Amino acid sequence: MPILPTTKTPPKPSLSDLTVLWYGQTKIGKCLGGNSLLVNPLNGRLVRMESLVRHQPGPVLTMKEAGLLASQTPSAFVENEPEQLYLVKTQTGRWIEATANHPFLTREGWKPLSELGLGDRVAVVAQYPLLACHGDTDDELVKILAYLIADGSLANKSAIFTKCDPVVRMDFEAAVEAKGDECVEFVNQKGITHVRIRGKRGHRNNVIGHLRRFGLTGLRSREKFIPDFVFGLTRRKQKLFLNRLFTCDGSVEASGRISFSSTSVRMVEQVQHLLARYGIVSLIRDRFLNGSLYGAELLIAAKEDVLRFIDQIGFYGEKAVKAEAVRQNLYQVRAAETQLDRVGPVLFDRVKSIQPSRVAPVFDLTVEETHNFVANDFVLHNSTFCSQADGAVFLATEPGLNALEVFQVPILSWEDLLAACAEISEGKHTFKTVVIDTIDNAYKFCTEYILRKYKVEHESDLAYGKGYAIVNNEFQRVLTKLAFLPYGLYLISHAKEIEVETRTGKYTRIVPTLPEKARKIVLGMVDMVLYCDLDVSAGADGEQIIRRVIRTKPSLYYEAGDRTGRLPETIELDYRKFLEAFQSAAGAPVKAQAAGKQAK
Repeated sequence: MPILPTTKTPPKPSLSDLTVLWYGQTKIGKCLGGNSLLVNPLNGRLVRMESLVRHQPGPVLTMKEAGLLASQTPSAFVENEPEQLYLVKTQTGRWIEATANHPFLTREGWKPLSELGLGDRVAVVAQYPLLACHGDTDDELVKILAYLIADGSLANKSAIFTKCDPVVRMDFEAAVEAKGDECVEFVNQKGITHVRIRGKRGHRNNVIGHLRRFGLTGLRSREKFIPDFVFGLTRRKQKLFLNRLFTCDGSVEASGRISFSSTSVRMVEQVQHLLARYGIVSLIRDRFLNGSLYGAELLIAAKEDVLRFIDQIGFYGEKAVKAEAVRQNLYQVRAAETQLDRVGPVLFDRVKSIQPSRVAPVFDLTVEETHNFVANDFVLHNSTFCSQADGAVFLATEPGLNALEVFQVPILSWEDLLAACAEISEGKHTFKTVVIDTIDNAYKFCTEYILRKYKVEHESDLAYGKGYAIVNNEFQRVLTKLAFLPYGLYLISHAKEIEVETRTGKYTRIVPTLPEKARKIVLGMVDMVLYCDLDVSAGADGEQIIRRVIRTKPSLYYEAGDRTGRLPETIELDYRKFLEAFQSAAGAPVKAQAAGKQAK
């Protein structure tokens, strides 16, 4: 029977026929802006993403089965180079800044931001679990802060309370007296009576001291905010704070709705988050004056949310009487249908707008098992690029695989890898792509396996370099067998910098983190070496533009190559774009490329 071929071997038509080495910096991933806020489940306080990553102070909230939120400490805290961020706003007024490929939870599963459109629904938290908030202070200080933040003038040296309701005024003055200060009435230029807080004769102004401690002195109305410690108060004190806040700046409408208005947009957003801790869904809409943004209004409209607010938060003074009348009326009417899509503690909120916002440093977290976390009330997810490959199964040789919806085989030893490969080779499955993440650890497991087998501590313990040869032969044998199976083979590695010295000088080159012997084996058998990198360029206005890209061609400064000759030099770091680039060139003539160029 003839051995020599009579026809040429056709080019491999599909990615599922190729062996590909992917590598890049460990910080290449899906990210958020540093201003995103996360809840610390241990104390209820909010922490900025930037601070969490840089100082790693504690756990975050992650979503488990049935939408239940639980506390978990991230296993990795990642800060990336500046990148283009997009501002996502929703129907309820929530917002977050994220990169184009950061996944959001939708009704259909996880989707990157780049695939979301206006009207699509993304998951936000409708009700937080009971948090471990143990912060405490006296009722009087809680009342004073709520009253002054809502209806106080803080821009001057002394604090002024402007509310006219006599019952509320008496409650405020009693709280001030309890703190050792006194209230003095005066009539302003418009003829309206207000009260000014001052220290008693011979004593300092205690209330001003507290305001200064919380950073509230000297603020104009639009600059006001809820101090951080309020988010860590016990539920009773937190409800008291919200009660007095709504008593001043809240309204009970005849229609049965409850609203809260302020010129401080930040404060309205803080109130929305606090209400979510009690399962109260609210909507924020901007307020304009003469065409300019003047503030924001928060609305509680659904029957169950209005009743929940009245029962748990309520009002004080004359508004409490109105709220009770609304409660009685609502009990007599059926709940009207709303556009809100709530499933237990999760609300699927409509995307209202997606706009480019800024180029800035970006941040991410790795959360084991669930692979998601909550920021700005959004449920967010960190995933791997290769999880989007056709029919992918991951042979995970290291913990923290950043993907939720992937088929994964934990690999803790070379024996585990051999067993998985044997089952894959039988073909009794539907997988089309085998991903080894990372190939570095696979080589480490192979080395440990050989050392155990020959009962030595190091490869050099076997004479004449025999140990190294046995390890490399075993590693190459298994990879070659996998590569010849009718499946795609993706090998994942990280990147490192090495210094290369030549006759003309030294330069830095980026290469996979594989040991040199393993690197030579891998580079000798792969069809592509793809380097995931950040590309920095200047826009038309001179502004810096940073993109995540895949580099496919050989370079003096990094290792890359494409034996198929089909790919452009750079591709956006998006699996769909990579797939489109490969498939669009599949029918084009394939340029021959020397194999040696790939392994230099």
